[in-house]
Amino acid sequence: MKLIDRHLLATFVPPFLFGLSITTFLLMINVLQVYINLFLEKGISIVTASEVLVLSLGHTIALTVPMATLIGVLMAVGHLAGDHEVTALKACGVGLYRLARPLLVTGVVLTAGMIAYNHYVLPDGNHRLRNTLFEIQQMRPTLEIRPNTFAEISDRYTIFVRFKDDQTGELQDVVLYQREGRGDLAPDVVVADHGRLKTLGPSRIRLELFDGEIHRVPDPENPSTYNRTRFTRQTFMLVLEREETRVRRGNRRGDREMDLNMLAAAIAEQESLAVQKSESAQKHLRDVIDKAYLERDPDTAPELGATRTALDEYTQWQSLTSSRQRSLSLNAQTRQDHRTRAGKYAVEWHKKFSIPVACVVFVVLGIPLAVVSARGGRGVSVGLSLLGFIVYYVFLSTGEKMADRGRVDAWIAMWSPNLVLGVVGVFLLHRAVQENPTVELRWPSWLPSLRKRSS
Repeated sequence: MKLIDRHLLATFVPPFLFGLSITTFLLMINVLQVYINLFLEKGISIVTASEVLVLSLGHTIALTVPMATLIGVLMAVGHLAGDHEVTALKACGVGLYRLARPLLVTGVVLTAGMIAYNHYVLPDGNHRLRNTLFEIQQMRPTLEIRPNTFAEISDRYTIFVRFKDDQTGELQDVVLYQREGRGDLAPDVVVADHGRLKTLGPSRIRLELFDGEIHRVPDPENPSTYNRTRFTRQTFMLVLEREETRVRRGNRRGDREMDLNMLAAAIAEQESLAVQKSESAQKHLRDVIDKAYLERDPDTAPELGATRTALDEYTQWQSLTSSRQRSLSLNAQTRQDHRTRAGKYAVEWHKKFSIPVACVVFVVLGIPLAVVSARGGRGVSVGLSLLGFIVYYVFLSTGEKMADRGRVDAWIAMWSPNLVLGVVGVFLLHRAVQENPTVELRWPSWLPSLRKRSS
């Protein structure tokens, strides 16, 4: 039996590696475009651009390994079924359940390996990727300024340019909004025919503008104070972020940059804050009710003054009640925000397990699909694998968005794709073992004749 296991695994490994390389390449196309753009157009060194490319492989591999598992199973078992080796093994008393054993063991090994990868390797890789992109932005802050797009480069400055040369820093048709802070509703507006950008260091830009105007309203309450200043050349020194802020940003981790322990701690912290807000709201509500009873009690209620009427007392109570209602509403919103953050962390925690477990699910699903589609050839196998993974990814992404919005629990959102496809796979595997396939998959009979006619 070990010979059969070795033969099956030897048939599984080449299509698995082939599927892994193809799917990884397809998902990395956008990253490759970013890499080429950084290296050729933005002037970033090839070492830094290559680091971005390699680090971007981390989260891509986490998705493509399960998909490659499905491709490997479909091609391996489909090859055996197409050569009637499965029929011969059944005649020798070796059923599909026994044939599935080495593939299931392989799926379990891949699952364990991917869980360890998601815990030990992927978070640090994502964190390093984010910091690398952030360092590129800081060393070349002008990269964030794109043509025909409003770019908020700091709390004080928003810029719009019609044309930009990344190599020389030349700008055309520039509009710069200069604020005192985020609360400034009447920023200065600087309009220039052309300009030039130059990076002076991390988070520091020198912006030179030529042939323009500065529009300013010194007193927002009095629009008549509006004035316009024309200039031939004006220089602005833009400081985007302070050093200590950059350090704090670099040390802070997002949900996809946390391992399982960090995510569990973050979930517990957010849940604890939500409970504290809930208890605070309940205490506040009890205080309001107690005070209301005290003021209604004749023995404790304050007597009305000579000049105060019942209407005055009612108006005061209504104002106080409205204020407390706003406070309770704000408290409830803060509590919901904490629960939403906890839900996002929980989604990421479950995802680190659910996506690796998909390797086992795709083994169970792939074996019967390979048997019933053996006559269709490798094209049908690849098509089925793509269809299966598309269905899985749609389930996963939809569930993640619903869980992030608090509409469903995180564990339901992340495990429902495995549950649904796993049940379908077990059902199809049982039907295949009983030699009663639910549907026979093959290329349409009219396709070869149509191809001959067209040629």
